[in-house]
Parts: sequence; structure tokens; C-alpha cells
Amino acid sequence: MATCMRKTRWALLGVVCALGLAGQAHAAADSLLQSGKGNGKTFTIYHLYSKPDGTTVVDEVPVSLVDQPSDRIGSQKFLFKGPLNDLTVRWSPDGMRFPSDAPTNHEKVPHMQLVLGGVFVVEVSNGKKVRVEPGNFLLQTDSTGFGHHMSCEAPKTGLGCIQVNIDPVDGDAFFAHMLSNGPKK
Repeated sequence: MATCMRKTRWALLGVVCALGLAGQAHAAADSLLQSGKGNGKTFTIYHLYSKPDGTTVVDEVPVSLVDQPSDRIGSQKFLFKGPLNDLTVRWSPDGMRFPSDAPTNHEKVPHMQLVLGGVFVVEVSNGKKVRVEPGNFLLQTDSTGFGHHMSCEAPKTGLGCIQVNIDPVDGDAFFAHMLSNGPKK
């Protein structure tokens, strides 16, 4: 039993290390994982939401990091702040593909996904498709209306599709901090 638990811990540690390396190796420009630091570093949030007429749309919102100096530990960058309902890391080694006749998906609670590996392809009601690359976020608040279809294209090498899912207790307050800088000019 103890040997099995040690092997499981080593395997988990290996997966976590590989996740970090995989995310950096596949990061596209204009992502959280791209090289560079300091004020002005940008990444993209793809925001899925339902309009009052029932359509589901996706907006691309560029966000810039802003330094928050601390006397104790120096420069910091705060992306999120607040309690969570759930945080999961999902791994799909061969990608994610759903049947073409699968029903659309709706989110019951505000849900944010950080892509670490693979390319997540999202289609909304007007037929628009976006490709969410590693190092970018997908904010899903489409709890009504049409909903969305999603799949993930796994890279031929690497671990496949990897995502960190973040479900806050208070979605509006949680995401407002990150969006407070607004789109870059």
C-alpha cells in the first residue's frame, strides 16, 4: 500500500511538471505563458455569454497585467482573488471530440478555463469559431440561450489537451479584478 502511494505521488508530480513544460512549449504569442514580464504583458480572455435574444456569442478581450508592488516580496501580478467552488485540472491525452449531433453545452455557474495544452475550438450560435490557444482563458457564462459546442485538438506530441478549470463562488467579483484594466488600447 505504501509503495503504491509513493508511486502515485511520483506520477502526480511528473504530470504536474510536464503540464508546466507542455504549456510553455505550445504557448502562442499574446498569451499568459509567453516570455516577458512587467507591466503591459497581455493575454486573451475569450468570453462566451448569452444575449437576451437567446444567441450565444464570444468576445475576445485582451487583458494587460499590472504590477502590484509588495514591501515583503517585491513585484506581484494578481490575476484572480476570491473563494472557489471548484478547481480541477483535466487531461485528455487524445483530445476531445464530440459527435456532430451532440447537444450544445451550457454552464450552470460561471466557469473559467485556462488552456495549458492543445487548442480548444469553440463554436457559438452565429457559427463563429474561436481557437483558444495555450496560455489564454475561456470565460463561460452562457447559462441560457443557444449554448456552445467545444472540442480540443491535441498536439501530435506532448500530453494532449490540458486545462485548469476555475469555478468561483462569486463570478462577477472574481472576474472583475482581472478585467479591471479593460481592453488594451
